[in-house]
Order: sequence, then structure tokens, then C-alpha cells
Amino acid sequence: MRTRLRLTSLILFSAFGVSLAHAQEAAKPAPAQDGSIVVTGQGLKPIKRAQRYIRQVLDVDDGQLSRFIEPVCPEVIGLPDRFKAPIENRFRIVAGAASVRLAPETCKSNLMIVFADNADALIETMRTRRNPVFANLDEGALQDAFKAGPIHAWRLVVTRDEAGNMTNSGTDTDPDNPPVMEGDTQAITINAVVVMDRKVALGKSVRQLADYVVMRTLVGARPPAKGSIAAPSILSLFDPAVTPVPGEITDMDIGLLAGLYKLRNPYEQGGDQAWRISRGMASGKQR
Repeated sequence: MRTRLRLTSLILFSAFGVSLAHAQEAAKPAPAQDGSIVVTGQGLKPIKRAQRYIRQVLDVDDGQLSRFIEPVCPEVIGLPDRFKAPIENRFRIVAGAASVRLAPETCKSNLMIVFADNADALIETMRTRRNPVFANLDEGALQDAFKAGPIHAWRLVVTRDEAGNMTNSGTDTDPDNPPVMEGDTQAITINAVVVMDRKVALGKSVRQLADYVVMRTLVGARPPAKGSIAAPSILSLFDPAVTPVPGEITDMDIGLLAGLYKLRNPYEQGGDQAWRISRGMASGKQR
């Protein structure tokens, strides 16, 4: 059964923690876009640097790397329309350039970008009211969702076999009646959510905010320990120890994003997937 993130499941966002009157400050209008991406950084990186970067932002040893296979439909909540559209448009530009499948603009959202006055308070209210946005999340995703801080980001990830059926990794298999054959499986992202305090978004540009969310949702990347980043990354956007802060998605970021969504074999283990992606990043073949 497909699980889609619906706007109705996030209805609390309009009633708790979101201040539209002051949200105008949360993003700056984006400059005119021509459909292209200009990345920043220092050109091609050696494979060792790419591998270190990937290991800093992803847990490559915990199963497979997950990605969306259904078309992605981003939606911004909690900002006036004049800021929502530029963020959504920038998100689509970056995602499209990396071969991510995108749904038409009139679509049911499966990726939410929420700006709130108090992200912790909003999440706690939703948790208390058993909001369905937390349904079916595994323990790791729930920890990401409930971890205190100005930014909460999580994804619903499932495992499917080659026929498209959801699997349970054998946890409920009858040992006296095992399946005759077991096919390959892949980790698939069904939906993703980012809830961000309005105050931390102040002073950030549309490009910065959209590009940061791209990496958190489409890749599932996390900011590394403060000051430990192997290369310039938009994931350092909110790290006070990093200067200067990248103005947009960087070479390393776009290399990881494109590499993940251009993987030809989605059934490999995370370590093997990361190795292939790092080789593409080092050679520049992802772009």
C-alpha cells in the first residue's frame, strides 16, 4: 500500500507555531532563474575527499542509500505565496538537474518544507495529537523527527522487492515455511518533511534554504559535526563555526545528489553505492 504525505495530515501547521505575519523575513526573493544551476566549490575532488564527505553526511553502513522513485512534489508551508513559489521553483531546478523525477506543479505533496515560530513546540503538539505524519516511521526517523532543535528533518523509508512489493526484511517469516526464493530489495523514500524555526531562516536566501532542503530530503544527508566538513557544503548553512557560508549548493553536494539518483543498480548495499557515487564525484561524470 502506497503511503503518501497529504496536506490534510499536516493541518496543524496552520494553527500552531506558524506566523504568517512575520514570515516575510524568512526568505529573500530569488533572482531571475534561467533553469541552470551554478555550483560553487573548488572543481573536481579526489576520490578520498569525496568518500570522506559522503561518510560525514550519510550512514553508508546502515543498509542501502534511499531515494525517491515516485515523482517528487515539494510544498512550502508557513510563508506568503511570494516566498513559497521561489523556494519551490529553486528546489525543482536543482532536483531536475540531478535527474530527480518531479511531479507537475499541481500535485499532491510528498515533500513538505515547513516554517514555524517554534519548531519544537509544533512537533510536540503534533506528537501529542498523534498526527499521521509520523505514521509508519522507523525508530531512526522518529528520533530525527523528535530531536530537539530549530530544524527537524525526517523521511519515511520503506523496502521493496523487485516486483514493487513492500518487504519486512524477514522479521515475520515463518522459519518452518520459508519463501522458496527471495529477490533483491531496495530502500525507497516515500515522503520527507523539514520543519524549521523561522528565526534560523532569517537572513538566508531562497537559494540557500531550497538547496539545504534538497540535501536533507532528497538525499537524507545530515550536517556533520561542527567544523568537520571535508569540503564546502550547503549542509553547513546553519553551522556558526563555518565561514564563509556557501551561497548555494556546492560541487560536492550536487555530485552526491546526482550520483544517488543516477545509480544504475539500486539493489547494492550502501557501502557499494557510496563507492560508486564517490568515483563519479571524483571524475566529474555525475554532471
